[in-house]
Amino acid sequence: MGGSVSNYFNDSPIERREEDLYGVTSFSEALAKSILNIKDPIGTTIALNGAWGSGKSSTVNLIRAELSEAKDSHLIVTEFKCWWYRGEEALALAFLQQLNSVLGEQFGDKTRKLVRKLGRGILQAGPVIGPAIALTPVGWLSGLVGGLFDVAKRLFPDEEPLETVFRELSKVLEAENRRFLVIIDDMDRLSSEEALAIFRLIKSVGRLPNVMYLVVFDRQLADKAINEKYPSEGPHFLEKIIQAGFELPMPVSTDLNNAVLASIDEICGTPSEDQLVRFMNVFYDVVAPYITSPRHVSRFQNAISVTWPAIAGEVNLADFVALEILRLYEPTLFSAIKGNKSLVCGTKTENNNNNDDRFSIFLNGIEEGRQDVAKTALQRLFPRLESIGYGGEWISEWSSERRVCVEAHFDTYFRLNLSDEVLSGKAIDELVEKAGDSDYIKKVFMDAANARRRTGQSMVPVYFDELTTHGKRVDKDKVRPLLSALFEIHDAIDLKIDADSGFMAMANTTLRYHWLIRKLTRNKFSIEERTDMYLKATEAASLGWLINFVSSARGDYQVREDRQPTAEEDCLVSENVLPELTKRALNAIRTSSADGSLLVHKDLLYILYRWIDFMGGDPTEARAWTDSLLDDRKALLILVKVMTGASWSMGMGGFGSLGDRVSKRTVRAQISDDSPVIDARKFRAAIEKIANDKNSSDDEIASIQTLLSAWDHRARGED
Repeated sequence: MGGSVSNYFNDSPIERREEDLYGVTSFSEALAKSILNIKDPIGTTIALNGAWGSGKSSTVNLIRAELSEAKDSHLIVTEFKCWWYRGEEALALAFLQQLNSVLGEQFGDKTRKLVRKLGRGILQAGPVIGPAIALTPVGWLSGLVGGLFDVAKRLFPDEEPLETVFRELSKVLEAENRRFLVIIDDMDRLSSEEALAIFRLIKSVGRLPNVMYLVVFDRQLADKAINEKYPSEGPHFLEKIIQAGFELPMPVSTDLNNAVLASIDEICGTPSEDQLVRFMNVFYDVVAPYITSPRHVSRFQNAISVTWPAIAGEVNLADFVALEILRLYEPTLFSAIKGNKSLVCGTKTENNNNNDDRFSIFLNGIEEGRQDVAKTALQRLFPRLESIGYGGEWISEWSSERRVCVEAHFDTYFRLNLSDEVLSGKAIDELVEKAGDSDYIKKVFMDAANARRRTGQSMVPVYFDELTTHGKRVDKDKVRPLLSALFEIHDAIDLKIDADSGFMAMANTTLRYHWLIRKLTRNKFSIEERTDMYLKATEAASLGWLINFVSSARGDYQVREDRQPTAEEDCLVSENVLPELTKRALNAIRTSSADGSLLVHKDLLYILYRWIDFMGGDPTEARAWTDSLLDDRKALLILVKVMTGASWSMGMGGFGSLGDRVSKRTVRAQISDDSPVIDARKFRAAIEKIANDKNSSDDEIASIQTLLSAWDHRARGED
């Protein structure tokens, strides 16, 4: 990414032909040559017409450069900066001051006196307020104020008539072999009344021998002002003043596009090879239609020089430039997109339709002539709005490209800062690059477990989601140490706060482990390679993950009525190593039950059931351990919490009633009278004894009563 931000705020007109990006040099040379060839002008007025931002001032600068290079000593060039003054009177005074200055320099006091007389006469012809005079660069007319505006003075002036003064000044100028060119640029900045005042001045006092004018303005704006002020005149008004009019040639679209692309390359960098086709599709369909003048290029360039550094590398470049152009030139659409994330992100659902109704909310307030471009922009940015459907598998690919159509990345484009739903591009690159460094991986994920997002969750889900999205970038030789590191720390980073909850709950850290390992190994390793890799990784695996992994590996080969067995190439490991893995899991359970760590494990109940499964359905070993806890008050209170769960339900409505908008949490007993993992009768008696103990705390009694109540509901089939 090149160039400092300060390089991109120069919106000034160019001054040298070497800076010409849009091919106006030849036009400027031709117009300068025409000016040089004008002989004996009498207030000859040349008009340079062009829309706002089309490069008129740059063209004027090139014309001046050409005139300067011609070294015509008989041509005097000056510029009247009309936009420095506000109000018709101030403009009149400033215009006369300009004539006084340039003519006085060339002819001395004689013309100065004549111009002053001319100015005095004009001032007598109409009221001019003092503040207007104060606006002139030199107060040469200040002495005229005083009693000059007395009614009698204006009606019966003692000075020579204006016509006489004008003829005398004309004779002086006509006798000279020098010509004067007065350039009047930036008329677009004036009000309608002020612009018309300039034309009237040129038409009246400005029609002097050997004086020419180059007036630069937007013809459409001028015609509008004339039609409002002089509706009967129409185009004839300017025809009486302007002898030759030239339309500034419009820049070639290719030159404008190249200028924008060069700006993007310098400020943002070049799109990657695999993104180039999409980038150019977005550029030509979304960006290019709004770039029709050099000013558009400058404005876009200045905008991205400010917005890009804040999110550089965190967003998709094509989406970024498209949204920036919409922000600048289609703000209504930009705001509609920003406010309707749920309608544009993700893939098409059954409720989506393929008619134009899906665009209506975004096109409100957009002129009909621009709606086709707006629709194309929406479809380029958001595949959900295309006419074809995309499956959910596309989300991962779009996320890896940090597209705006992915909810996790959407807000970054509008907040100009990185959402806490994603990692920075630099962090992802480092994660992928150091995936084979076990110590680094363990530290990164342990730090993520200690960090908190605005949602209250840790950063662990974010790291897993990003690593899963970019899993195909992890080199094959780094997968083994990566998995070993993650297997070891699973239980330490599997936090309750990171588990989705509620009616639609599905994702937790353990599930994210499964998604990641399949993404890392699918199509990269044979079943034999995976088996060897997982055998190694499970040697130091944490208890909860080891049990879950082994259960999943065994499940791949179990035949169920509701599904076919998993094809071997899609299984975690070869079937022949299941006994070894099962033995490893059982040994880990036995060790943890002996050292006391099993009792406080957050997945205790799950592990107890898997203990029985791994023993071929025999509960003897698991029951022997839980029986040993029935006389341990502390252990019993732990088991009360373990056996108390929750379920979520939602009323769906029907028969004229409205359904629920949110799900309802219900306490549910995770134990029944015939529980295989514990002697339910003895367990119930033991906890009832604690509840009836006057030394038990209110919290202990309440938790036991909650479980007992839910247990009774379950026994009656009411849960």
